[in-house]
Amino acid sequence: MDDPNSASQPIGSGSSESGGSHQEYLEWYQRGMVLRDSGRYAEALASYEKALKYRPDDYWARYQQGNTLADLQRYEEAIASYDKALEAKPNDYWAWYQRGNALLDLARYKEALSSYEKALETRPDDYWAWYQRGIAFDDLGRTEEALASYDKALKAKPNDYWAWYRRGEAMRRGGREREAIASYERALEIKKDDYSGWYRLAEVQEKLALYQEAIAAFERASQIKPKEADFHYRKARCHAILNNTYRAIEGLQQAISLAPNKYRNQAELDPAWERLRADRRFQTLVHPAND
Repeated sequence: MDDPNSASQPIGSGSSESGGSHQEYLEWYQRGMVLRDSGRYAEALASYEKALKYRPDDYWARYQQGNTLADLQRYEEAIASYDKALEAKPNDYWAWYQRGNALLDLARYKEALSSYEKALETRPDDYWAWYQRGIAFDDLGRTEEALASYDKALKAKPNDYWAWYRRGEAMRRGGREREAIASYERALEIKKDDYSGWYRLAEVQEKLALYQEAIAAFERASQIKPKEADFHYRKARCHAILNNTYRAIEGLQQAISLAPNKYRNQAELDPAWERLRADRRFQTLVHPAND
């Protein structure tokens, strides 16, 4: 997808200015592009503002000014820049799309949706606008519309990890856990080493009392991110529910070694451990002698 992020874009755009003015505009614009690519956003912004002195109504400099303001998390100003860019190019996909992203960052979800829909008028099969539209609907709690948007995104990019993952999240929040499992599993076929996908899959399996499956998924998550105590604890509590005492104690020990106070307190209150409370090993972990 060709975002206008190339310094060469304005060269062929035509201008009624003198050659000197055009050259000065172009030098400031290109300088802004290089600085933004280097992460020097404040300097890039100053360069775009210099370019706009030569072409105050120019789409390219306004658009990149908006992107740079968004990089600086100055989203209200970014929206104003995108609005100026859209005065020059009212049907431009990218300005509408990035305007939607800035509104999404401000949690102005309904306005973001309007911008994404304008973008989709220009590119009705575009992955990005459908995907972001799904996020906006998700944030509004409109699960079915979010799912429809993710499905549209997946028509454009059938093997996209994030659209499958987000689809799973929307299913889970909508109480459709078994369908969520299918989406998480599809995501993990694409990106096998993503700990968050394994963790979310395990959470849903645990909720459905699919404890063996949840144990396997928590294990995968903990292999990828071994210092995440909650992965060990959640795996351990599934073992406790299944009365796999050795594995339950082993997992609890790992969790407590990483976050002692949190998981001692949690194990003390969690009914999953009821059958193991009298076990000496459990007592030693949760109530060590030196406490």
